[in-house]
Amino acid sequence: MAARSMKQADTPMFDGVFRGKPAWRRATIRERDYRLKLTDGCLGELNNFVATLRRNPLQTELLSPADHDLHKTHRLLARAKRILDEGVGFVVLDRLPAQSFDKSEMKAVYWILSCMIARPVAQSYGGTMLYDVRDTGKKKSPKVRADLTNQELDFHTDYSYNTPPPYLGLQVLRTAKRGGRSGMVSLYTAHNELRRRHPDLLHRLYQPFWINRYGEHAPGLPKAGRHPVFAYDGSRVRGRFNPRNIIAGHDLMGEALDEKGRAAIEALTDVMEDSEMHLNFHLKVGETVYIANDHCAHLRTAYKDHDDPDRWRHLIRIFLRDEGLRSYDG
Repeated sequence: MAARSMKQADTPMFDGVFRGKPAWRRATIRERDYRLKLTDGCLGELNNFVATLRRNPLQTELLSPADHDLHKTHRLLARAKRILDEGVGFVVLDRLPAQSFDKSEMKAVYWILSCMIARPVAQSYGGTMLYDVRDTGKKKSPKVRADLTNQELDFHTDYSYNTPPPYLGLQVLRTAKRGGRSGMVSLYTAHNELRRRHPDLLHRLYQPFWINRYGEHAPGLPKAGRHPVFAYDGSRVRGRFNPRNIIAGHDLMGEALDEKGRAAIEALTDVMEDSEMHLNFHLKVGETVYIANDHCAHLRTAYKDHDDPDRWRHLIRIFLRDEGLRSYDG
C-alpha cells in the first residue's frame, strides 16, 4: 500500500487504496492462496517428534522446535508466515493425522508449529497460553465471551479490547454435529469499500470506542478499553473490531455510543457480510488455521453438538506475538 495519509481532527488516517493479495475478495482468492498441505517430509519429521515425546514426555509449553530435527517443517511454516504477512492474511494447514496422535500429542505438535510463526503469548489475564474453544452451555452476555458458547460469532478480530496478538491460531480436535462454519474477510478490502462508499464513516472508525474487557485486566483498571477500529502509524494500518464488544463497552462505561459511531460500525459490518467480500469454509479435524489478526476478521456460525460429550466440538486457540512481554498486556 502507498504511505499516504490525511489528518482530520488530529487523527492520522490512511487515505490510499490497498492493493494486491492482502486486499482480496471472494472473486479474487483461490484455495492455493491460503491452503498449505503438510508434505510427506513434514509428516515424517512430526511423527519422529511425537515418537521422541512419547519416550521423553515434557510439558507442552516447554517444547521448542530448536530441540528437534524439523527442517522441512520450518520451510513450510516460513511459507505460512509469508502468506500471513504478505499474502491473503490467513492459512489453513491441512492436516495433522488426528487418528494417529492423541489430544495431548496434537496439542504438542500444534505448539511446535505455532512457535515457527511467532512466540506464543498469554491470552488471558491469568496467563492461559492454550485456550479451549468449546461450548460451556452459557449464553453470550457482557460477562460471557461468545467463544464459550455455541452461538454465532459475528465478523471480529480477537481480543480487540486489550493487546491484540498480530497472529492467532485455531487447531481443530473435534467438529460439531451441525453448523460451525468459518468465514474470513480482509479488513483492507473492507477499508477500501468504506473509503469508496462512506468516507465520513471511515474517519469515525479511526477515532476511539469503548470496548468491553470481560474482566481481563488488572484490578483498578476500567472495565472497558478505549481504542479505534483502525489505526495508522504512517506506514501500516492495523485493525481491531468486535461490534458486540463495542456496544457492551459503551454500556459498561455509561457513555452512549454516538450516532456516527453506530452508523460506522453498522456500515463496516454490512461490508464484511456482503457475500462478495468474504470466504466461507468448514474446518476439518486435524486442520489448523492461522490468521493475521490485525487485517483479517473471522466469524463462526452457530452450531449443534453431538449427544456424546466425547464428540463435542473442540478447538484450541493460540496467540502469537514476538514483541513485548509474553504476559497478557505485552
